[in-house]
Amino acid sequence: MFQTTHFLRGIPCARALHQMIQRDTRLTIPKNLVFIKGPNVAPVLNCLNYTELEGQLARFQGSGDGVVNATFVINATTANSKKMSKVRGIATFSEKIRDLSVLAVCDGGAHEAAMEAGATMCLDPADIGKISEGEINIEDYESVVCTTHCLKSLAKVARVLRAKMPHPRKGTVNDNIGTAIRASLLNVEWETVDSQNHSDFFNITLPLFKADFPITTIKDHVTTMFGEIQKYRPAKFKPETFVERVEFSMGGDNLHLDIREHNASYKQAEVTVLKKRYTREETWGLRDQAKSKQAYLDSEREKIGVFLENRWESVMKE
Repeated sequence: MFQTTHFLRGIPCARALHQMIQRDTRLTIPKNLVFIKGPNVAPVLNCLNYTELEGQLARFQGSGDGVVNATFVINATTANSKKMSKVRGIATFSEKIRDLSVLAVCDGGAHEAAMEAGATMCLDPADIGKISEGEINIEDYESVVCTTHCLKSLAKVARVLRAKMPHPRKGTVNDNIGTAIRASLLNVEWETVDSQNHSDFFNITLPLFKADFPITTIKDHVTTMFGEIQKYRPAKFKPETFVERVEFSMGGDNLHLDIREHNASYKQAEVTVLKKRYTREETWGLRDQAKSKQAYLDSEREKIGVFLENRWESVMKE
């Protein structure tokens, strides 16, 4: 009777067992470490170090504008915490990635210097009304910069400029108009968006470099972006697991970067999940299971049912 009663008390625990299976399934889905090259186990994705990346990018040189877009996948949730809020920021790189149309607002004496620095058009402070009147279409310009003493005049058309309104934090307001223009050309705005593949992640996609950049410049741009992302990392999130992976896309091809170089904690890391070493085939199998998690959980429920029936039979025999 004791054994039967004890077993009956265990029946409601099937729900807890099911929840435990769900938890283990989430933990078993390969995350950060599977995108990092280990010395003995091949990664799920073909992650390239910078030497290998340089060889791959040589194929794209001379095609199109040569701009390579990068997607930084970041972990947006941790255990026992809700998903972090979306953020946006500005990264300032060492080299200009793409040409921009820049409207420079400055006094007439600085127009020549502004044009030499890369401005598309110069505007006197007295002519700012042309923006609100529609004579100058602000949509024709990707960036607006100004000198410090012209900022107050631009405030009158702030509603028209919106996100293009110059700001000292962006570097687009400076006493030297040439410095403001150069900052505008080197700045790239970014923001986090929900990942389409996994609800626990955010994606940050932005133009990061040109295919013909020296590999040292490419590494510098990636390092700069890593630093920018870490600035917005919540305190509960571990810095070594905050960035999940880095993916470069150009011409329909996706290249994945070996991120150990930017993470001292993973320089000697191997591909392990739940303290178990997985081969490439096993890891892909886990990913397939994750894609059809519901079917996997249904099969686990059936196993639980068989286990309970067998357990019940053994208890009745006792």
